[in-house]
Amino acid sequence: MNPLDKLFGTDTPDEESERIPIDDLSGEQTQTAIDYLELLDQEATRRNIEWAAYQLQSDELPLVSAVESLEERENLDKKLVAPRAMDRHPEFQVRDERLSQILTVTGFPRKVGLGWLVPLTLADVNLRLSLHINPRDPAKVRKQLQRRYTQTTTALTLKSRKGRTDTHQDELERDDLLRILQDVIRGTTKIYDIAIYIELVADSRDELEAMRERVDSILAEQDVETTVLRHQQIDANGSIVPLATDTIKNVHPIQLEALGTLFNLVEPPIYDDEGILLGFDDTSRPVILDRYAHSGFGAVISGKTGSGKSYARKLEIYRRLLAEPDVQCVLFDPAGDDYPFFAEKLGGEVIRFGGAQKVNPMDIEPPAEGVGASEDTYPLTVRSVVEMLNTHYEERGGLPAAEEGMAIQAAHYAYLSKGIVLGDYDTYANESPIIDDLIRGVQVISAGGLFEAVEKGVASPAEIGHFQELGVLSEDGEPITDTPVSVPKAVFTPSDTHREVAQALEPKFESFKPGGINHNLNGQTNLDLNSRLVVMDMSSFADTGEMPLILHSMLQWAYLEAKRSPSRFDVTFDEAHYLLGRASTRDLINLFIRHARHYDAGLTLMSQTAHEFLRTEERREVYENCDIKMLFYAQSVADVTKEYFDLSPAEVKFLQSAPRGQESGYSGCLLSTTRHGRRRLEVHSGEFEHHVIDNNLDPWEHIEKTENVIRPDHTSDSTPDLTDMPEVANRDLDIELSGKFAQQFDDLGTPSSGSDSSEAPVSGDR
Repeated sequence: MNPLDKLFGTDTPDEESERIPIDDLSGEQTQTAIDYLELLDQEATRRNIEWAAYQLQSDELPLVSAVESLEERENLDKKLVAPRAMDRHPEFQVRDERLSQILTVTGFPRKVGLGWLVPLTLADVNLRLSLHINPRDPAKVRKQLQRRYTQTTTALTLKSRKGRTDTHQDELERDDLLRILQDVIRGTTKIYDIAIYIELVADSRDELEAMRERVDSILAEQDVETTVLRHQQIDANGSIVPLATDTIKNVHPIQLEALGTLFNLVEPPIYDDEGILLGFDDTSRPVILDRYAHSGFGAVISGKTGSGKSYARKLEIYRRLLAEPDVQCVLFDPAGDDYPFFAEKLGGEVIRFGGAQKVNPMDIEPPAEGVGASEDTYPLTVRSVVEMLNTHYEERGGLPAAEEGMAIQAAHYAYLSKGIVLGDYDTYANESPIIDDLIRGVQVISAGGLFEAVEKGVASPAEIGHFQELGVLSEDGEPITDTPVSVPKAVFTPSDTHREVAQALEPKFESFKPGGINHNLNGQTNLDLNSRLVVMDMSSFADTGEMPLILHSMLQWAYLEAKRSPSRFDVTFDEAHYLLGRASTRDLINLFIRHARHYDAGLTLMSQTAHEFLRTEERREVYENCDIKMLFYAQSVADVTKEYFDLSPAEVKFLQSAPRGQESGYSGCLLSTTRHGRRRLEVHSGEFEHHVIDNNLDPWEHIEKTENVIRPDHTSDSTPDLTDMPEVANRDLDIELSGKFAQQFDDLGTPSSGSDSSEAPVSGDR
């Protein structure tokens, strides 16, 4: 009988069908037979009732039911999921015109790192990964390990007796066996059987081979070996499907610790509420980091030229400018060949030194509120000025101790001449002295003292009365010693030695006088920061040997500007190695970072290698004070860097082969923070962001192409002006320009801000 006829009720009892006479049926059996006939949509005739009664009582015949049985559902499911056609080959199979190849892992690494199979799951390959894991019996494991350890030890002994030297592999195996055996006996580890199968699905043979090469390359970096299952492709389907059936049984022993590191699923995501998107970790989760949520706001970025560190820094600044309307970002660019273009694109301000801009290294501000007397800014500023001079004269032999002491005396004179008294914080609000005042102090000592200097016209007669009002000079012209005010005695009563030292020191200030290369450091600071993004272009000092001096002065200025700024202040120093060589600048960096919370200011230092920050204990202190560290590509990783971060061999290998932007389309780095630990990071940018960051691209071209918005003031015969970009970085012009652009859009027939938002242009960001 056809089962389909029975299923659809088209079968009818024939003459040969067996029946039970109706006279032998009870009333209940008769009613049941009638109900069964109604289910089959058959007439309740005598013949049919007798036939139905037999069907209901027979054990050999399946009954028709309105409810689908499990067996019928299983058969139907198999028909639904089964391919329409299959073609088998030795190393692949064809299912529904698509090629499939199943591989198995045949060799495992001796040591593994965290997430050693993660790169495989993130590969741009259409694959299915199947893991079969089963625990081994601990008692049997101990016996097997003990027997294997005995065999290996015996083999080593025999080789040693024969004088053979090819024992290195055997010694490693013996040590591993002993370690695992001890851990198993202690109960600190377990052994499992693992089988790993990988199915690749492609549309062509070439695509399948490319996938295979890609998978082999990824796994080779982890020392994992794979093999294609020859003549077992059809059988291996049972190991790939999610039925927990291993039809190949290519199992290998694995320790619990290695098993737990297959995927780094234990790492929580980095998602700070008010953070900035830095990139994506090695599980493709976004990394959104808020540097101002850490205990310290400092950051260090290291990497070789071309590694992508500058690109990543500019991308973070751009996103921060969009996310935080009050932040002000200042970047110091010694080369002047990168960040100025970035600032101009965003309507920022580029200050090029060598003109009328001046920075006063003798600027002084009162200590921050809550900071004790130990952080008095007066001695810190004096020391910074003297160290700046030492930095300036370093290549010329430096300042002798006597001249350094004379410079300190002259600095005290300069501050006292402006009414600024050590420890009297109210006087710190007075106008700060400049280098000319310090030079005049040296000239006063060289002339024989204040009174002689007045007679020779070096100093003003009014200065005598000024110092007498301060209580440091008597009416007889003698310095008053019993006063809380610090008195530079050499200024008033210099000895012959003082005069000789001052006379030797005075000519060394020629570069700070008008026409000198360092004249920008002699005068009151006149930098007017009108933009939220400011780049200090110091390329004019690149070939003069004065870069350490100017960066020293700019660090001092940035610290004071951070204190004065009412909004969040973000400072970046490229080529930070210039700042790490002097004790005064290191102290100033540490002071900046320690007090960053008081000023809501962040400091970012950038250099070629992390080793620059770790070669001495003093530099290491700066590095440790920075809570965020980003390590980009490095051709070689110093031992001190490996030791500091406790880098695994896999992490060292990652740093030496990290993607570098131009070659891969994105850059990679190792991110380390005090809050979130350490993990790998990929830095990606959207298409519009890339036009903003890349110096060779024009974001307006992208806007015109994707948004159909005409560049403001753009004509076909003029050179595009990047400063015509919307000044999103200028807080003073934000509101004004928003209105102007809205009017321009109206004139062009584009929806204004009051139009239906559904018709507005869509951003070109990815």
